[in-house]
Amino acid sequence: MKKLLYILICIILLFVVGCSFNKQVTSSISTFTEEEKNDLQKFAYQSLSNSLKKEIIDWQQEGISGFKSGSKLQVFNNKNSNTKDIKDIQTINVTFTTIEESKFKSINVYLDEKGEEVLGFLKEDK
Repeated sequence: MKKLLYILICIILLFVVGCSFNKQVTSSISTFTEEEKNDLQKFAYQSLSNSLKKEIIDWQQEGISGFKSGSKLQVFNNKNSNTKDIKDIQTINVTFTTIEESKFKSINVYLDEKGEEVLGFLKEDK
């Protein structure tokens, strides 16, 4: 009986430890209604500085995707130049395409998985 209990405890520990080291990149995210997508796009757009807003073609025509980085990913805080690592945080990525004259290819805004908080943004160079 003790041997069986010992084996059971070992199996449970292996399962718990094995699951805690799972560092896969995932893109699973809830599906959103058109109204929710519009709200997320608007929230992400409004979080940007005026200078970045001027770089965007049309904030309502952009993509939304689920994102979770399996490695270090530093994003910038819009209010200052501080960065934040969003590794292993499930996020909503709202991508804005920029005007042709812009030095950026796109601007990505990262929201928390509920779409209630801006985690930061990245500008992708051309």
